[in-house]
Amino acid sequence: MYTITNHIEPRIIEVKLDGLCSMEEFAQFCAELRVTITTFPLGPSDPATLYNFTDASIQTQEVVAAMKQLAENPAMVHRRVALYTEGALARRQAHRISENRPNMKVFPSRADALIWIASGADS
Repeated sequence: MYTITNHIEPRIIEVKLDGLCSMEEFAQFCAELRVTITTFPLGPSDPATLYNFTDASIQTQEVVAAMKQLAENPAMVHRRVALYTEGALARRQAHRISENRPNMKVFPSRADALIWIASGADS
């Protein structure tokens, strides 16, 4: 299960993932995320994306591979993405998803992720 929330003023699309995600749910998520990105109001910069994995279960290898493929999609690589979770295993999966993206970082807390997004830095 997931929720997607637009924060227009700080230019952030926030995604909260809960539980275990099936490939069917992931496909639905991708479609909804695509609509969210393309309908986000124009502004001085593309919106960053903030993923909350705190309540997500450890995902299947198939879903992690699909998430990694989404992260490396040419239409997505210019966007700054912050992922956060307190769980060590979930953080390991998040690192695997983000390993080929210099502008995609993993954090232990929402506060740390928001500080990085606000900084405008890619490292």
